[in-house]
Amino acid sequence: MSSSRKLITVAILVVMVVAVWWLADMQDVDRFDISSPVEDDPIVPSVVTDPEPDLENWNIEDFKAFFVEYRLQRDRVRGKEQEMLNQMIDNPNVSEEAKKQAEEQMLKLIDMMEKELLVENMLKAHGFKDAIFFYRDDMVNVVIQAENLSEEEFLQIAEMVSSATGVGIERISVTEHTDR
Repeated sequence: MSSSRKLITVAILVVMVVAVWWLADMQDVDRFDISSPVEDDPIVPSVVTDPEPDLENWNIEDFKAFFVEYRLQRDRVRGKEQEMLNQMIDNPNVSEEAKKQAEEQMLKLIDMMEKELLVENMLKAHGFKDAIFFYRDDMVNVVIQAENLSEEEFLQIAEMVSSATGVGIERISVTEHTDR
């Protein structure tokens, strides 16, 4: 394996680790979670309460800026990922197999971006103030700018996301983000 290919592989891994770490850090809000102890039982949402979000990590004054700040960070990470993949694709020293893998990753990234845009805008069109969509390992997390979602609203969100993404409703978690 050439040194430039190793460097690119390591850079991609670093970006992925940072993204996973950041997403894991985002769990500091109230959350609904779907669980079903028996497959034949209906899906019943339950509320899980987490501690207050740590505002010092965000360095923002307004909770409403959470959604804007997240999208800016997501766009920066995505831009770096796209840049690295394009460099691999355009590099004459990279093997055809590696170029093909980079192209496949680029297509997956574009597909993910389309799903994010579709789900976030669909939820806003249905009257929710704002939403952020996370998709990883066939699991979906949706953060909704709302307070005290009813079970009906929760199920409505989960069903909309499921129909838009093809992910089963049992693999979707909906999280409230409030303006506390």
